[in-house]
Amino acid sequence: MSASETAHLDPETPNIARIYDYYLGGAFNLPADRERADRIKSVLPGMEMLARFNRGFLRRAVAYLLDQGITQFLDLGSGLPTAGNTHEVAQARDPRAKVVYVDYEPVAVALGRRILRANPGAVMVEADARRPEEVFAHPRVREVLDLSRPLGVMMTGVMVFVGDHEDPVGLMKSYRDLCAPGSHIALSQLTDECADPETKVQVRAMVEAYRGVIEQLYVRDRAGVEALFEGMPLVEPGVTLMPDWRPHADTDIATGSPAHGLGYAAVGRVD
Repeated sequence: MSASETAHLDPETPNIARIYDYYLGGAFNLPADRERADRIKSVLPGMEMLARFNRGFLRRAVAYLLDQGITQFLDLGSGLPTAGNTHEVAQARDPRAKVVYVDYEPVAVALGRRILRANPGAVMVEADARRPEEVFAHPRVREVLDLSRPLGVMMTGVMVFVGDHEDPVGLMKSYRDLCAPGSHIALSQLTDECADPETKVQVRAMVEAYRGVIEQLYVRDRAGVEALFEGMPLVEPGVTLMPDWRPHADTDIATGSPAHGLGYAAVGRVD
């Protein structure tokens, strides 16, 4: 077995995909992941709720795109395909739905492939979402998805890792230009714009607590999120806080947490 195939068994090194799985109540995490996750929660007590708000937005966005007739999805920077992720929502509604998960982190990819090995309609590929042409040229992406038809592009775990120095607006434009007309891009983004002073300090401490697991986390304000959708009409209600984007009883969770205001969400249409 290759190193990448056994990497998920490393008991000493925390991994961001497994940490996120832990926040969501999944089973694919190790003691080192839980220890780091608990350390992060100690500086930002709403971190677990923030992850759940993000997953709730993803689930509602997938359901909305299915209502628009979209049955194929490209989930970028996906982490592990667990805990109510894209393929579970889509295939529960339409068993023929196709999903390609993309992550550049070998641990997430190796474990994700094991999780999906019995599901021919959902696959995991190793690629860097910051290189859209390479993602769209990947043989497995082209094998599973019909790129001449509309896609649902899920970006609920990407832009938080892309700094302004990496031209996030240009990255979004590249995906817009590669997608067939009728495609939609769903995006969420960490923010502290609406946070009280104490929570702003906690967000900064959380960003520092993640160092050593990932390179950097980036926060944006509403204007920064709106700029990412340049050239794309926004689906109503536009850019909102994550729990406020088309709330639905099946996926809503209690919003009393300060984390309610720590993430923006929006869906744009490719014309």
